[in-house]
Amino acid sequence: MNTLHVLLQQALALNASDLFITATKPPYFRVKGQVMPVEDPTPITEEEVCAFRQAVLGANSEAAYQRKGTHDISFMLSRAERFRLNFFATLQGSAFVARPLCMGGQLDAEALRLPPVLLDLCNHDRGLILVVGATGSGKSTTLAAMVNHINRTASKHILTLEDPVEFVHDDIRSLVSQREINVHAENFVDALRSGLRENPDVIVIGEMRDTETMQVAVNAALTGHLVIATVHTSNAIQTIERTITMFPSDVRNQVATDLSLALLGVVAQRLLPSAKTAEMIPAVEVLLTSSTVRKLIEDRNYLMLDDLLRQASVPGMQTFCREIFRLYQSGEVTLDDARRAADNVDEFDLLVRGMEAGADTFRQHYGDKSGHDDTDTLDMVDLLSLAARRRASDLVLTAGKPPTVRINGEWCAIDLPPLCDGDVRRLVLSIINQRQRTALEENRELDFSLCVLLTGEGGEKRNSRFRVNVFYQRGSLGAVLRVVNTEIPKPERLGIPPRVIELTQKKQGLVLVVGPTGSGKSTTLASLIDAINHTRPAHIITIEDPVEFAYTNDQSIIEQREVHSDTLSFATALTHAMRQAPDIIMVGEMRDTATMAAALTASETGHLVFATIHTNTAPQTIDRIIDSFSAEHQNQIRQQLASALIGIVSQRLLPRLDGKGRIAAFEVMIATPPVCALIRDNKTFQLQSIIETSQKDGMLTLEYYMNALVQRGLIAPDELGKYLTEAKRFG
Repeated sequence: MNTLHVLLQQALALNASDLFITATKPPYFRVKGQVMPVEDPTPITEEEVCAFRQAVLGANSEAAYQRKGTHDISFMLSRAERFRLNFFATLQGSAFVARPLCMGGQLDAEALRLPPVLLDLCNHDRGLILVVGATGSGKSTTLAAMVNHINRTASKHILTLEDPVEFVHDDIRSLVSQREINVHAENFVDALRSGLRENPDVIVIGEMRDTETMQVAVNAALTGHLVIATVHTSNAIQTIERTITMFPSDVRNQVATDLSLALLGVVAQRLLPSAKTAEMIPAVEVLLTSSTVRKLIEDRNYLMLDDLLRQASVPGMQTFCREIFRLYQSGEVTLDDARRAADNVDEFDLLVRGMEAGADTFRQHYGDKSGHDDTDTLDMVDLLSLAARRRASDLVLTAGKPPTVRINGEWCAIDLPPLCDGDVRRLVLSIINQRQRTALEENRELDFSLCVLLTGEGGEKRNSRFRVNVFYQRGSLGAVLRVVNTEIPKPERLGIPPRVIELTQKKQGLVLVVGPTGSGKSTTLASLIDAINHTRPAHIITIEDPVEFAYTNDQSIIEQREVHSDTLSFATALTHAMRQAPDIIMVGEMRDTATMAAALTASETGHLVFATIHTNTAPQTIDRIIDSFSAEHQNQIRQQLASALIGIVSQRLLPRLDGKGRIAAFEVMIATPPVCALIRDNKTFQLQSIIETSQKDGMLTLEYYMNALVQRGLIAPDELGKYLTEAKRFG
């Protein structure tokens, strides 16, 4: 038997994905993604390769090969032994690559480990499905499995256009017409145009190589055909971008519109060696269309499109990173193979370490422990675990100092070497993804929340949440990570005054929780919202940046929206929240006049609004809100505030005398008629006197509350001097 025929049969026996033949060189197989020489290293001669090529191609195709220096064709030793051949010339001599093929009817999507959503896409009557990936990623096999599914489940006319035909399909329920480029047509676009006159229901395009083919394919999908095609791109978002940018700039808007209307989904795939068998298994990224996705494609907003894909905004969507992590977690692939296949190794590593985004790629003392055995290094997970174990409220990373934690309000350096600029950068970049890196570089600061799987003191695994702020200082990165308690404390446990708890029963109005940074405002708000959740039915919408406490619906329905993730801004979310039938709206922070104005409007129109603002006392809060607006609007805001406000709670966190953490001290101003009159008349300087003389109405001064804490032995007497001096200065 011919030596080359024997090698082809060996490729089938070895389950090789490719056979490489080059004149004057030994043959090579690709098995499980690795290229390896055959057992017999005898080189193949130029005469053997040329004779085989001429026998396979015939006179006309051989002439085409001589002109172009390359040619693709399918080849059969027998009906069960089929190959896709690519002949080409090299410096060393004539060569070809052979890829073994099976019959199309043998391909089953489930057996190939393809996601079920792929077959759901095949059940559509019209639209465009793109199957994408690098060379050798299994696109043709996936295409054939999709054809086989339609062939077995529907009575349709399926037209395939391939270069060359790889998988032969027998008619089962459908009529399958297979045409080969350079045999039955000169090119894809001509074959596609003529194929449309053959009344197919389904058109399968082996590869969309040029804009003409793309345009005809999109038009076919828009005019009642189901079009399935492949493109050589690496992921779903890149596919959308490349498809549009291949066209001249003056027609890209129209192309984007047409693509947004035609597209059903993009299926991107790559093959990884199985850790359990000699096979390759696919990792698949899926982008499905929705009204939002179509709008983003039309607007060519690729960044937001990537965000939607990461959020899996449509059921069935999945990213490469998540899917590869799932394969690794289930033991289907090794860690090294998974990391090689991941688009963003950093982000994949972070998932391995139990975080939600980013990665752990550290060096030196603060080094790399991305699943490798390295006990002499510390990464961000170690530092966060340490902060959580010490019950710290904050962790600070800055160049020139060791990692530092705040415990009971006091800063303590961790017994570690000082961080250098590179250490801080590596630690910070390890917990953010590519989109966040871009935002950090553009804005020079970044806020986000982080969820990390940490091991507790008893060895149990639990999710811990952190609020993170990253920033630049003196040209170097710095970060502050605040520990967010997953347990929402009861108002009574926090010592929130009963009169403040009563405000949660109001049907409308504005409640403000104020205080300096780190005074516990978010915890107080969360406690009040959760108290409502457990006591009465209500529709509650929270707007936060980022979301800190996660609520579990009890009697109420609570919807939590995160700025930059679920909405663009506080003001935008507030404006739209009023159309979402809420009873209660919680605003994480009133930062600007647009948010303040929207909160006031919401509280005047039948909603109970809770919000925080960075001020120190109740009178200062009133002045701050009014002064934020231009002079011509201040009187109107003053009137609105006087009618909408129902209470302001100012608070501080003080060290407990027993050393067991900190305790909150409160100042409470209730919007009684005298208080509202002073606000309306611009006499806010008299508000402190009203607070001091209105204890019967539930008002409390910070001094009164702190004296009560001293008398109960909860705080040291000298704390009075520290905090009351500050309060009087700002009051």
